[in-house]
Amino acid sequence: MIIPSLVSLRRSLAATSIAALIVAVPGCAGGPAPAPETPRTSSAAAPAASPPSATFRPFRHLPSQATCLRTLGSACYTADLVRGAYGVDKLNSAGITGKGRTVVVYEEVVPDTLKKDLETFSATMKLPAPDLTVDRYAPIGRIAPFDATNKKMADIALEATLDTQMVHMLAPDAKIVVTQIGLPQRAFTSPSPVPGTPRAVPEAASAEDARRSAAAGAALILDGIAQSARRHHPDAISISFGIEEYTAAGNNHAPARDLAAFRPALAEVVAEGTTLTASTGDTGAAPPIGPGGARVRSVSWPASDPSVLALGGSRLHLDGQGRRTRPDSVWRDRGGASGGGPSQTFARPGYQDRVAHVVGGRRGTPDIVMDGSAAGGTLVYQGFLPAGRGWLTVGGTSEAAPMFAALVALANQKAGHRLGDIHQRLYGLATDPRGGVIDITEGNNGPNGFQAKPGYDLASGLGTVDAAVLVPRLAQAPRG
Repeated sequence: MIIPSLVSLRRSLAATSIAALIVAVPGCAGGPAPAPETPRTSSAAAPAASPPSATFRPFRHLPSQATCLRTLGSACYTADLVRGAYGVDKLNSAGITGKGRTVVVYEEVVPDTLKKDLETFSATMKLPAPDLTVDRYAPIGRIAPFDATNKKMADIALEATLDTQMVHMLAPDAKIVVTQIGLPQRAFTSPSPVPGTPRAVPEAASAEDARRSAAAGAALILDGIAQSARRHHPDAISISFGIEEYTAAGNNHAPARDLAAFRPALAEVVAEGTTLTASTGDTGAAPPIGPGGARVRSVSWPASDPSVLALGGSRLHLDGQGRRTRPDSVWRDRGGASGGGPSQTFARPGYQDRVAHVVGGRRGTPDIVMDGSAAGGTLVYQGFLPAGRGWLTVGGTSEAAPMFAALVALANQKAGHRLGDIHQRLYGLATDPRGGVIDITEGNNGPNGFQAKPGYDLASGLGTVDAAVLVPRLAQAPRG
């Protein structure tokens, strides 16, 4: 399947500043865990997370939570604790492991150690041996060879490490396909964007240049989705990259018409049976993307597209045995905050009619939230950073997107077929006390953001999940 709407935009890719095609990474807030969570009464802005490769020497051995608390000042969670917190261990014990299903994760940089790192993670966590395939696709010239000493490349490579390990953690028998939309070397040697602007769009000569660059980056993402859907017919595709609607509209608050034009193509992928998940961003409801880095309310595409499940970030509060010490809250700390809010591009879809009193006439994000806070970060293993191989805590909403994609694989195994679009089912289950959707009522998603409240809100969406209940209930839904 080659999506027709991409043809004209593909022609413009070669003429577009290649730096514009290194898309913003909403998720991968790694490195040292941030300082303790900002008090819920505080309105202070949360600075962006520091790049993990520059600030943190990994633990050579899997640390205990006591070690993380002593060393980092906050908790860290091993895979077994996270699996237990979401009830996935119960599903896996019952044989619901993702066997026979496929999850695709979309990446721009794949480290040479990806397979070995996933195997080390799996063996340490006593999970089945992973089934991993890397599918490289080069729409623009020759793919740059991986260079761990290139800081930009190494930082982006952590995304692939995070995504694959999160899928395997929750769906250990699912096949994982990494679709690498590779970029040439000049993408990693071009000047970095002005601080406070998304990487998808470097400093542009005009608003129209910014809009065109964002459109080209969006085309690259959509091209990768099309390639994956055609080659692998996956149960789910997880996208941990995004473009702010504000930027794609040319910074003038007009609808982002290029992003809206992609809606039929994404709807087609979902109609064929693939569920799409995407992260909502790590800079809160009002990212610093306005003139001079001013915070402007904006949501991230493709999470904002009505065909895509928008995954925001929550904060797990667990003790050393994995028991909750308090209910989950919205992720917001000094490492970042979960994205969310009303779309300026897309109108309210039918499945959100029951929450129209919150979203008004616009598509609201997120739909659901899962773990994203690096202050209670999930531990992943990497072997490529110059600081040395070992374990580090990672967070961000791109932790949540592959985690929910893994749950879709479990539901599809239980159902015996692909479910495709599950929005309507998910919103219906949120009204059922035994539906497996758990409301979040604590926290907010940053400056000029939204407060979590009972029911649907623009900070936590419908809430988080009890997968042991949700997965079987999702499996009862009809196809697509």
